[in-house]
Amino acid sequence: MTFTAPSLTETLASYWASATFDDLPVDVVDGIKDHILDTLAVAMAGATTAESRAVVHALAGVQASASGTLVWGTGLRFAPAQAALANGTSAHARDFDDGGGAGHAGSTVIPAALAAAESAGVDGRTLITATVAGYDIGYRALQALGGFAAHTDRGWHSSGTMGTLGAAAAAAKCVGLEPEQYADALGIAGSYTGGVWAFKDDGAMTKRLHPGKAGESGVDAAILAGGGITGPHRLFEAKWGGLFATYNGGEGFSDVALKDLGVDFNVASSYLKPYACCRGSHSAIDTVMDLLASRAIVAEDVRSFRITAGETAVNMLSVDPITSVFDAQFSLPYAVSLALCGGSLGLDEYDPPRNNEPRIKETMAKVSMHVDTRIGLEDGPRFDIEFADGETLTLEAGNPTTAKGSSLNPMTHEEVVAKATSLLRPFGADATQALIQAVEHLGQAADMTELLNALHVRAWEGMEK
Repeated sequence: MTFTAPSLTETLASYWASATFDDLPVDVVDGIKDHILDTLAVAMAGATTAESRAVVHALAGVQASASGTLVWGTGLRFAPAQAALANGTSAHARDFDDGGGAGHAGSTVIPAALAAAESAGVDGRTLITATVAGYDIGYRALQALGGFAAHTDRGWHSSGTMGTLGAAAAAAKCVGLEPEQYADALGIAGSYTGGVWAFKDDGAMTKRLHPGKAGESGVDAAILAGGGITGPHRLFEAKWGGLFATYNGGEGFSDVALKDLGVDFNVASSYLKPYACCRGSHSAIDTVMDLLASRAIVAEDVRSFRITAGETAVNMLSVDPITSVFDAQFSLPYAVSLALCGGSLGLDEYDPPRNNEPRIKETMAKVSMHVDTRIGLEDGPRFDIEFADGETLTLEAGNPTTAKGSSLNPMTHEEVVAKATSLLRPFGADATQALIQAVEHLGQAADMTELLNALHVRAWEGMEK
């Protein structure tokens, strides 16, 4: 069948196959470098976790080679796609990575981009451009399906679904695909999108694995497209089996997905995380922090703290009992209790969870979750607080996606560096500065050597350098 108008996939591929570093505004370059630093720092911290170590051990026996691409935090080298799988899992292992875009954009896009960049031997400007391409296409793909809330409400984990397209977009740019093959890469990647929220039922490790699998599929898609394998160019529009039909009941929003293509690069659509938990809790945490800053309140002053939220939010954020890091990160009562007890909600307050400490346990006993089906996922929860002196207070927490770290309330570059410094502290001051400086110099880097050297630090014992 012949189609006269370019498809959504072809339009995105045509633009990004031809775009260069010089097309990127300075603020976009500065912004993506902050996301790269944040992702790499979170990944180095995540490389020490049981989930990441399990993935590395599982792959090492069949994938390790002298000529592959680097597995961060180790001296191992895997084939590029499997390195992206391992590194993407590390980047998302503690859910402290950035979000927005197509879900967790950094942990899906950056491992794929860097694996492809190392393999292809490209310079820093190409890596930056490829990373922006991944953020942009991943975000636009999700908007084509109605956006994050609609996709999540159907049970899809967007990091695994549309994150695969973002990863393919970045890898395709690094290996230098022309528009036709670039569209093939997106089509191949789209044939292997996947990721469901079933892990929420029992805390399975697949939540951590989804970004890595997206990166793996994205790198494979770019390599296969470069080798001549074709992918569906009407990936979204195909009446049977297209993404509109499969993921969104046949409804698509191509006009929304293409809005301001080449003008808005959608780096700012992704937020950075100041708190080491699910983004759905962040506006609530901000609200509690603001309350504590405006009034001399401590946890003991609160008699009851009633949280009312929409059905999806309650399903996502009411894990009980809390027995693991995962459980704690998906418990809004735990987050609120930490904040009321004066916590900063950094990674150290989630790994391990502190819910059995007497003061936090007593505070959590005062917090309850309730469903109001009229409240949407992006509306944010409502608080009804009763104080020990009988005073009552109602607060609206607002949209979690616009909380601290978003484009409307951004983290500064200095705050990003401070977060990275904290996460990298176990590796020592020299290693910390090496990574910060490597990202800072990326626009002038002739290749990936400085950046990879900074990531070639052993994260855990028992792994050869």
